[in-house]
Amino acid sequence: MTDTQVRITPDGAALIDAEPIDVPPGTDPARVVLQQLALDAAGSGGPVAAAIHDTRTEQRLRLQINPDGSTRPLAPGEPILPPAPAPPAPPAHNSASPEHDRDLQAVYEAGRAHDFTRAAAQADRLLADLTAIHGERHPATLSTAGVRADLAWMSGDYRYAAELWTYIAQGWAQTAGPASRPARSSARQAAASWKDVPDSEALASGQPLLEVLTTIAPSPETNATVLAVRRRIGLLAPA
Repeated sequence: MTDTQVRITPDGAALIDAEPIDVPPGTDPARVVLQQLALDAAGSGGPVAAAIHDTRTEQRLRLQINPDGSTRPLAPGEPILPPAPAPPAPPAHNSASPEHDRDLQAVYEAGRAHDFTRAAAQADRLLADLTAIHGERHPATLSTAGVRADLAWMSGDYRYAAELWTYIAQGWAQTAGPASRPARSSARQAAASWKDVPDSEALASGQPLLEVLTTIAPSPETNATVLAVRRRIGLLAPA
């Protein structure tokens, strides 16, 4: 498989296979690239390899990006491998039906085309249908919500991304357990998104995030993410 070629320019622009991608103002282009490649991996159903050249630091690296957003470094010429198996999941499938798979594929195609407005509208309709048919905690609903959260982040709507990842983490904690991989991964995504939420909007979404992190994080009394979120909430809360 040919590596996806990524270039980040000195002025913070990003190109994937020579095609410019949208980088919201004030956002690290490397994060946007990884989010886009994770969306590509999810659309293809397997991990992708990327050769990344960040001209800001002249750093060159080769990464495997998995559909869940996780990464691992690759040596030159090293083949991509299936990601490590996740812990046992609930018996329900993440795919609700063939129709769900087709609709989700349309979301991926719009996302790969960087048409995030269309992709978000399609994901919202799919989420509404899944919720009405299967409920808020069905694995297909939660997995599709994760795609919608990624789209929110890539379009610069960090507050919605943080709120949605918090909701997803709550759902996985209830259905797969607080120590499950999807619950912990979703909580990490929520915390990472919340860091980019402006101070004027962060307090309302910070408390639900803190509650989720406290439930999911190992040793929450010493967990660095929990402490950082609690500290920021303390600074934002009115005296």
